[in-house]
Amino acid sequence: MSEAHSPWKLGTYWYDKESVSLMQLKEAGIACIELNLDNYIPPEEGLTPAMRTRYRQAVDAAGKAGIEIWSVHLPFGNPWDISTPDDAERLAIIEAHTRVMDWARDWGAQVTVIHPSFEPIPDAQRERRLKLASASVSELSERARLRGLKLAVEDLPRSCLGRNSAEIAALIGDAPDAVVCCDTNHLLTEKPEAFIRFLGNRIGTLHLSDYDGVDERHWLPGRGTVNWAEVLQALIDSGYGGPFMFEADYKDPHELVQCYQSLMKLVSDARTP
Repeated sequence: MSEAHSPWKLGTYWYDKESVSLMQLKEAGIACIELNLDNYIPPEEGLTPAMRTRYRQAVDAAGKAGIEIWSVHLPFGNPWDISTPDDAERLAIIEAHTRVMDWARDWGAQVTVIHPSFEPIPDAQRERRLKLASASVSELSERARLRGLKLAVEDLPRSCLGRNSAEIAALIGDAPDAVVCCDTNHLLTEKPEAFIRFLGNRIGTLHLSDYDGVDERHWLPGRGTVNWAEVLQALIDSGYGGPFMFEADYKDPHELVQCYQSLMKLVSDARTP
């Protein structure tokens, strides 16, 4: 890849219970992280002062290591599902996500990533749930904007909402400030490069990993079915300028750096006459 197309900062997801420390990430060459919070637990358990203190310690550790908090993944699971049909419950969930966005703002993040639903979503409910999730995205995107953040809607697999580019486009259609988190491992019916080209400059952040084309696997790129040369070219053509954010399983962060270098060479080789 030429210098003109290699400013992507290298990043990875990170959870404060990971065995790999932030200092190890920095030493390996990781510049930024997406901070993952506890999922599936209800807001009354996930938004306590003790939990906020715990996450703040992780943020402080990142600062000490010299690692940027690029994004925060908002909690997901049934207690956080922004497509829930119960209006009172959905409004309470929006308020809970807003509280986490307040934390993310205070932590210096630029992006908050959100799942548009949990699963299963029955076919009979799909159209209504898409409309409810779209309304939630519109509201939360505006709240994110007021906090200096971008709300990134992530594509999801199986029966979840946002399982292809058309559904993602519908989810952000009434939210001009919302962006998309492209998860290459979640697209089970559409090639990631087609997804990227369809959504273009609305893509604001990435979750990069490989899979077998059947279900999500979170493998390091190169192990599965994703055509990485096509994906990278689509990102270049769309003008993507965010981090090269891995969401892949690994044991040693040097694996991520070596994988990134191999992927960059794919593009460089493709451009060599």
